[in-house]
Amino acid sequence: MESVMWQVIEDMNFNERGHKEAGLYLINESGLKFGAVKEVESFARRKCAALYNQLFDVTGVSDDSYDDLRWQIVANGEEFYNNITLEKAQSMIDNNEFTESFAYAFHAVDDIVDEQQSANLFLKKERALKRIEQIRQTGGGFDQKLVAAFEHADNGNKRRLAIGFPELFEHLVD
Repeated sequence: MESVMWQVIEDMNFNERGHKEAGLYLINESGLKFGAVKEVESFARRKCAALYNQLFDVTGVSDDSYDDLRWQIVANGEEFYNNITLEKAQSMIDNNEFTESFAYAFHAVDDIVDEQQSANLFLKKERALKRIEQIRQTGGGFDQKLVAAFEHADNGNKRRLAIGFPELFEHLVD
């Protein structure tokens, strides 16, 4: 499985595409489903984190540039990553052989997560509104009284009703 993850990272081709295009490749062209894309991101983050202590003694970089260096090593692929030494990393710094963060390629993944969460919230809100309309149509009963109370409540009391009756109101209160 690890070799598959490395292949995807290499296919992203960060060094030629840059972070934006590498991220777009991952999302649009890699052929991976969203769950697999998240796995690639998680794998890359773990690999970058694993370099933290190994390369801690390099000099001549800020904290931000140190992150960029470690991400560059991951972006360079499996063979480069597996053969990195403190001396090679220091040489990368001295010769300015790293660019701003490969991590930014994964912002495209975060954008999709945000879009999915927004879409899911929208769908849940729509279902809640349909359920409330069904309650209004059927007449009588406890649920109908709750809906009437919710409609006439101020924002604070709407929140209380949403906490007490999440199946009806939780998606309707910000």
